[in-house]
Amino acid sequence: MPAMLRRVMLPLLCCVAGVAGVAAVQLVAANRASYTAIESADTPTTHYPEWLRPCTAPGVNSPALCGTYEVWENRTSRAGRRVGLHVLVLPARGPERKPDPVFYLAGGPGGGASAGAQLVANVLARAHQQRDLVFVDARGTGRSQPLDCPLPGRNAAAQDFFGTWLDAEHVRSCRARQAADVAHYHTAVIVDDLEEVRDALDYERINLFGISGGTRTAQIYLKRHPRSIRAAVLKGVVSLDFEMPLPFARALEHGMRGIITACAAEPACNAAYPELDADWKRAQRRFEQGPVSATVRHPFTGQQEQVRIERGVFADALRHLLYSTQQSRRVPGLIHAAARGDLDDFAQRELTRTIELHAQIADGVFFSTTCVEDLPFVTEDDLRRATAGTFLGDYRVRLQLAACAIWLPGVRADAARQEPVRVATPVLLISGEFDTATPPDEAERVARHLPNRRHIVFPNQSHDFANPMCEGGLITSFFDGLQPDRHDVACVATTRRPPFIVPATQ
Repeated sequence: MPAMLRRVMLPLLCCVAGVAGVAAVQLVAANRASYTAIESADTPTTHYPEWLRPCTAPGVNSPALCGTYEVWENRTSRAGRRVGLHVLVLPARGPERKPDPVFYLAGGPGGGASAGAQLVANVLARAHQQRDLVFVDARGTGRSQPLDCPLPGRNAAAQDFFGTWLDAEHVRSCRARQAADVAHYHTAVIVDDLEEVRDALDYERINLFGISGGTRTAQIYLKRHPRSIRAAVLKGVVSLDFEMPLPFARALEHGMRGIITACAAEPACNAAYPELDADWKRAQRRFEQGPVSATVRHPFTGQQEQVRIERGVFADALRHLLYSTQQSRRVPGLIHAAARGDLDDFAQRELTRTIELHAQIADGVFFSTTCVEDLPFVTEDDLRRATAGTFLGDYRVRLQLAACAIWLPGVRADAARQEPVRVATPVLLISGEFDTATPPDEAERVARHLPNRRHIVFPNQSHDFANPMCEGGLITSFFDGLQPDRHDVACVATTRRPPFIVPATQ
């Protein structure tokens, strides 16, 4: 999925100025290792199985329980290799504990759910008073025997980090290093794992909170095990026939139009970049003659190196910047510089983002999932129709098609996978108006098959939102009342895009 992930609640990491790549890698490694078992009288264990033990969770200021639950890698044969799933439970904080917890479903595909514990606990602070929050790292992600594809090492040239993760040789090398049977790492299998964990935790029914690619996990859970689901919240919705990354090219066009319009309406941004539309056209023309050079600081050595940025890399990286309302504040300035041929700042941010993103995402699960659920459905006619006249073009789709031919060759399209979910379960769908990963019309396509649903679009927002209190309040009220159409959504209209960064504010 989209995406994938840095993801805001994958959690989505965005490029942060001044953060060295090596620091990002060390931070993620620390997070993976820091679920430490402890003995604490403050951690309730009465309601939980013995294989969960008190632990500490990074950034979470409340009692936690951690454990490993093993499942068969091949759930059909129930023989051979087993996979240990990392399970993190944050028990309800208040005295009146409700029996239906919230299971968080991370995006990506390939994001580990437990990495989002701090962010989810903050957004759902009110819900957490009465409900357990549960984070299960899906097989092959997070701390559940991840199917990682390491990026180039410390001695590699800076150039090697740009576009590497979809390079054929990188995919082939990563495939060869896996001990797992990668055919068993797609969403239907992951959902059946989650259902087994739900039963092992002795929860009769659960609530789902899926983000981005996790919204597809939620839909498949609803299809396969509807009686286990009390309610579901889908944020940044991916339909079952999304065919990622086919919609990305049009999404970039829509997102950039939103940025240009918003900048023109904001006096400071319009004064700084009065010809942003023309700048965007000039920036695109820069790539008509081939790659554009830039100078970056190497993420490990700190030495300056020259790199060449290809059109596809630039377009896809720009689309990722637009995921975040905070990072998109910089886009007018970056486009203005690119129009002059200056890609230094842009390239440095993309270098950092690449390292952060792929330290969080298990690329192997991303490939296994999309190669089964998305790419087999893409035809040449689809490709031409979806990408014609766009700046991104067919770059991402062609690369992923080639990657799938290496990772899982011969997978055939199964029409049943794209059948929409049709259940009476209460469902709340949430979108950002200018989301370049999961546009609002995707949520509408899912919603039309759900009779007990409501779709809320946050204005001026992208894949993440700048109004977490409103978002968290809506979700908590929904879980409490299960009446999607009867919630006060006045706070949604108060959502504002943060001001763009212009020279005077830098």
